[in-house]
Amino acid sequence: MAKVLDRNDVTITIDGVTQQTKVKPGTVAQALQAQGITVNTHDSVQPALGTRTADGTRIAVNYGRKLTVDVDGKKVTRWTTARSVSTALSQLSLDDPLNVVSVSRSAGISRKGLDFDVTTAKDVSVTAKGKKHAVKLVGTVGDALKKAGVQYDSDDQVSHGLNTPLTKGMAITWSQIDKKQTTKKISLDFDKKSVKDASMAKGDTEITTKGVNGENVETWQLIYKDGKLVSQKKTATKQTKAPVTQVTKVGTKAPSSSSSSSGSSSSSGSSSSSSSGDGSPLTSGNSCQASTYGEGDGTAGGPTASGETFDPSKMTAAHKTLPLGSVVKVTNQSNGKTVTVRINDRGPYIAGRCLDLSTAAMSAIGGDGVATVYYAVQ
Repeated sequence: MAKVLDRNDVTITIDGVTQQTKVKPGTVAQALQAQGITVNTHDSVQPALGTRTADGTRIAVNYGRKLTVDVDGKKVTRWTTARSVSTALSQLSLDDPLNVVSVSRSAGISRKGLDFDVTTAKDVSVTAKGKKHAVKLVGTVGDALKKAGVQYDSDDQVSHGLNTPLTKGMAITWSQIDKKQTTKKISLDFDKKSVKDASMAKGDTEITTKGVNGENVETWQLIYKDGKLVSQKKTATKQTKAPVTQVTKVGTKAPSSSSSSSGSSSSSGSSSSSSSGDGSPLTSGNSCQASTYGEGDGTAGGPTASGETFDPSKMTAAHKTLPLGSVVKVTNQSNGKTVTVRINDRGPYIAGRCLDLSTAAMSAIGGDGVATVYYAVQ
């Protein structure tokens, strides 16, 4: 009876499993040894092994477990008394809910220990169109862009490759690149060509084929960065209209002797004709009203239908249908004054009128604005 009374009631809890027993007075280590419980340096015992037991003493033993944890590619070994992955993560300061763990957080850890991987969430910044976003996650640069609300495509510029793993403090910059296509119409200047014509008086010209500008259509690619145009490149050229070469006939025929003498007579004032074939006035034939143009009406210096520049001081005239370059004799019916003119323009377009004489030609026949004339092609 004395031997039974010489015992202490103690409670021993091992990894959460509790048992009650009677032990002889002594230390915690002796109490555990008496129950066949072995501990080592990685195990946790409370109170300490050297503590003396008493009636009602509570002893807690938590066995150590060896953990091999790969954290972001770096392996670390730790001993823990945690019996679940979640508790071990908390002890290792890896319990961020954003971290990715290769095993279930609720999984238990046996005394054999456990190997698992942890990929930690990274605090990174994403700058998009000048605005900075702070995000935290596990993954790649592409994942960070998505979490920041950036909708990107293959044309966009990113400071890092989309598949680059995130690192702590990484600064990511994204620029939106838009490519647009446009077309431009480009005018092509026409060429000019002169052709000698022995049937025309020397110095006379006539445009036989009017020059027409051509047209090219250019295709351009425009590149915008965050809404601003940063570059443009021509990608194609297509000719939609070929230019038409302007052809001008240039007279090479020397003046006739009669024309020369007529001109001399006109210059000396010995004849009433400024320039005519034989100086004799017309007394019959084609009759109409002739008007004048040149001085004071804004036409001087402008182009004529033959392509030459209009000079009111020259003996020229306009007719609606006679071939350009035709030589025409004109006589004022009121005074008999006669002049020979060269057709270099078109007109007049007033009913009853057949000729539009230059200022010099009208003056030579003594006309004043409008005169009734006879005329004949020479």
